[in-house]
Amino acid sequence: MIDRDALARELNPPQLEAALRTDGPLLVFAGAGSGKTRVITFRIAHILDEKNIPPWRILAVTFTNKAAQEMRERLHRIVGHDRARGLWISTFHALGARLLRRFHERAGLRQDFAIYDDGDQRSVMNRVFDELKIDEKFLPVRGARGHRPGQAGECRAR
Repeated sequence: MIDRDALARELNPPQLEAALRTDGPLLVFAGAGSGKTRVITFRIAHILDEKNIPPWRILAVTFTNKAAQEMRERLHRIVGHDRARGLWISTFHALGARLLRRFHERAGLRQDFAIYDDGDQRSVMNRVFDELKIDEKFLPVRGARGHRPGQAGECRAR
């Protein structure tokens, strides 16, 4: 069980109020370094204890890998590895990738699809331009990356 007195020592009054709120979703807006991750972490731990909600029914989404990892580590310490293991704690991007992997067929994707970041995309396009001898003066790699099938356009070979 989570000790409410310990929570009160770690959180200021508005943070404690948010951490102890157990009904419905909660959106926390606050500046950098203000304790958002700590509040959300304690709220999740409190919900697991107070409401006896199964961990797999809780989704915590952050913007950074650092915040997601910090939340995961804190929850493992607070509620134990067994309970924390079932939680969905992730960044928005990782959550999207996880859902696409799980429901790839519904999204019209093969199970082994790849997600390319900007650097990967530039690298592939540079190789394609080299192999096809496409003149980048006529069609810059950046323009080709933004091109969608069905759009008008042409390429000239070198």
